Amino acid sequence: MTKRELLRTAARWAVPTVVLVQVVLVWAGVIGAGRAVVVALLLEMLLVGVVVTEIALARRAFRDSRGRGADRQEALRRALSAVLPAPVAKVTAVEFGLFRALWLRMRRKPDVPEGHEALRYGSDIKPLMRVLALLVPLELLVVELIVPWTAVRVVLLVLSVYGAVWLLGFVAALTVHPHTVGGGEIVLRFAHFARVAVPLGLVESVRVDRRSGHRRTVEVEGGVLAVSVGGSTAVSVRLREPYPVAPAPGRPVQEVREVRFAADDPRGAVGVLTAGPAAVRAVPGASSGRDPEQGGKA
Repeated sequence: MTKRELLRTAARWAVPTVVLVQVVLVWAGVIGAGRAVVVALLLEMLLVGVVVTEIALARRAFRDSRGRGADRQEALRRALSAVLPAPVAKVTAVEFGLFRALWLRMRRKPDVPEGHEALRYGSDIKPLMRVLALLVPLELLVVELIVPWTAVRVVLLVLSVYGAVWLLGFVAALTVHPHTVGGGEIVLRFAHFARVAVPLGLVESVRVDRRSGHRRTVEVEGGVLAVSVGGSTAVSVRLREPYPVAPAPGRPVQEVREVRFAADDPRGAVGVLTAGPAAVRAVPGASSGRDPEQGGKA
């Protein structure tokens, strides 16, 4: 391990370690009251120094990622990974992404680059998520009636409200992060959790092709990349030659010859993909589920 890698590893664990030391000292009563103030101040100064250093490292990682073409969500994930342990960075990036999606949704500003076409998805699961969020007041009423302990009620109140916000953020993320077509590529997304880009120049044909039974939201199996919603996809894209993709950060790169993805309007998605300068060909769609459809000729 190089010196730089060692410093980055130490930085990731610095804040949790300092906070843990503070908690242990207070809880165990290791030091007397007179020294406690001095030790606390020293630890706070150390914590401030660590935080300032990590902010600088995160900012640099974010700028470097954006400079290499990463979108904001991916750049944020890499920035957090530079200063936090991997599991903590992943969870933190997800939470930041939810609140950012809510902010973009309130501003009615989808995350779609200028000049790119948006392909919507997720209409099948959004109503359920909204209903679950709207059930929170009923849940709070039940808790108020049956839980006699005030502290427990407060904890459940906080968890319920946060759960509702999380669900609304998830619905917002599905809305503001659609698939996009433009800039010479089709970018397939699932909220802010997954993003896979495929060059339009490799697309050979497109068709409506409803499939179900996918086990993961983003998976590669038998040379087929599937970006599904609720285990289902609706559009199939055949490629002229194998193309390497990574289903998720940290997972191995695999070559694919076909791409399937979910879309609220499969015919419209076929129309967008077949109307571009790449002269993509639309072919009759084959459906393995109900309601078979066909893509129109380009």
